[in-house]
Amino acid sequence: MIKIITYFKTFDSFIKLLFIIKRRIYVTYLRYTGKVLKNFREKKFENKIDNSLKLQEIKDILSLSINLDLNDNEFNSIKKKAELILMNTYNLLGSGNKKLEIIDWHTDFKSGYRWNPGIFYLNYVQEKIDSNADVKVPRELSRCHHFLQCGIAFNITKDNKYAEIILKQLNSWIDNNPIMYSINWGCTMDVSIRVVNWIWAISLIENYKDFDKKIKHKIYVNLYKHGWFIYNNLEKNEFCNHNHYLADLAGQIHLGLLFKNTQEGEKWLNVGMSELFKEIRWQILPSGMSYERSTHYNRLVLELILTPILLLKRNGYEIPQDIWCRLEKMFEFLMYTLKPNGESPIIGDQDNGRLLPFGNDELNNFEYLLSVGAALYKRGDFKAHGNGYNVYCSLLCPECSREEFDNIKINSIKLKSKGFIDVGFYVMRNNKDYLLFNVSGKGLYPEIASTTHTHSDLLSFELCINGKTVLTDSGSYIYTGDAEQRMLFRSTAMHNTITVDSLSQNELNKENLWDFERNALPKVLLWESNDEYDKIIASHNGYERLLKPIIHRRTVFFNKIKTFWEITDEMLGSGNHLFELNYIFDNDIDFEIIDENLVKVKWDEENTIISFISEKKLELSKVISFISKSYGVKQECKKLLVTVKTTAPFTIKTVINKK
Repeated sequence: MIKIITYFKTFDSFIKLLFIIKRRIYVTYLRYTGKVLKNFREKKFENKIDNSLKLQEIKDILSLSINLDLNDNEFNSIKKKAELILMNTYNLLGSGNKKLEIIDWHTDFKSGYRWNPGIFYLNYVQEKIDSNADVKVPRELSRCHHFLQCGIAFNITKDNKYAEIILKQLNSWIDNNPIMYSINWGCTMDVSIRVVNWIWAISLIENYKDFDKKIKHKIYVNLYKHGWFIYNNLEKNEFCNHNHYLADLAGQIHLGLLFKNTQEGEKWLNVGMSELFKEIRWQILPSGMSYERSTHYNRLVLELILTPILLLKRNGYEIPQDIWCRLEKMFEFLMYTLKPNGESPIIGDQDNGRLLPFGNDELNNFEYLLSVGAALYKRGDFKAHGNGYNVYCSLLCPECSREEFDNIKINSIKLKSKGFIDVGFYVMRNNKDYLLFNVSGKGLYPEIASTTHTHSDLLSFELCINGKTVLTDSGSYIYTGDAEQRMLFRSTAMHNTITVDSLSQNELNKENLWDFERNALPKVLLWESNDEYDKIIASHNGYERLLKPIIHRRTVFFNKIKTFWEITDEMLGSGNHLFELNYIFDNDIDFEIIDENLVKVKWDEENTIISFISEKKLELSKVISFISKSYGVKQECKKLLVTVKTTAPFTIKTVINKK
């Protein structure tokens, strides 16, 4: 055995090989189950439902309020979206409002590409980087988020048309997507999110008069199929898991509760609970962020953890105290990192991923979650930074009524600067002035993890002045639908930092859209914060791979008294290089280059002066760039590019003055 192991470079590579062999054997079993035993298993699923002594009612496991408590503005916004669904109009992943004459669950309706139905799910080519097809589109539609708005509209208005559209589409989906035989079974995460949305939507319309036993039986059989599929296709990795596995567990727990009176359902529930608690302890850093270090995936992870935990609690299961504490830390992390306008900075990947988007929320505004945190933990600071009692409070925390929420005393203490050392995020804050500095790296376990949702963006930052985003992260834009754009948006040139010789900090490869070479290792050298100033010094070694190596060291100093930011970039090393300093402005901000060292930025009535100090002659230019605040959508913006070709070591200082 030892001789076999020594053949491999590392013990890790040996374990990975064993995992691959195990997976291939299991895939062979699934193919056999899907093809040879298809008809037998279909009958078995039906018998499971028919022979169960007592099925849990969906309304019993969710315990939803008969009458939801929403304010008029919130309800009208949700109802407006439900009305669009009645007209078969959808806005998914940058499509804009798109009217579908007939829903084809197998088509990317943005590009027109169709994955032929009736193919075993493991036989699809799911990611076509050589085309503009995006598999996320049919899967996003099949997550059935739009059922929620229709369900809420029915719950409040009792208008049958909203319930009818849900049941009509449920029938259509079930008939056109037999288990394991469509593109919509290709990712267990999407299967789980779909079934969670079905369960909550069905509970919202269970008082619909035409919701008869025949329809309910058909739905229950299909829910059971989803449970069998999820349990047998968990996205569990050989070393460390991620948001996909959490989504799988969220679906497994929902279905385990629903079918806990069956032998398999009880197993789904018990294993799901145990694994969820383990993954929370493993995936959530002490500061309260997911180890994947993407701000938007962190929001998704919070939703994936929050919902099953609240559901388990509602059904009388004990939640360990350390899990409650970690969950509370996640809300704290949100509170401290949200920008003054309630929006999240877009650090790392962003694909609009949600679990249960009940409301018609602004995509990048996370305040609704802080309101849920206030309802759960009775914390006045969460309430002060939330958006008031909302549909999420009403559905997820029915034990906290609007009246009880209103009685939570607001704690409007001023948020201070805070360093999240384990995450690598440092927030410099004073009133409505805000800067988030990113020195996060590739992830918690970059030496063994095979994918990452981080970008090549070390030492970059987002800047808000007087509550307005001025310098921003470029976002993600798209994944497999355009490999070249995927490469571009996660490159260093699309972030507020310096490139050397037009290269990214890490080597990117469009053949590997979910990973990159781990060239850049971050290091924090100093973090100081007090009432007068914040200061951070950090570096990365991503350009040590060059023939003439370079270390980038950046110092950010925030004077809170006089309100200015001083950014010093030291390019340490040797040789002649092209250094390009990138500053990406929000899409509604323009600037004027006064001379080679001075820039005037103006928006509304505000003026900001950016000046540069360097011993070398600088070339300043305004170039057209792009930012993406939503998956599939990019907007034109202005980028300030500061270029100099010189010999290292080289230093340039940027001073941003708020006027």
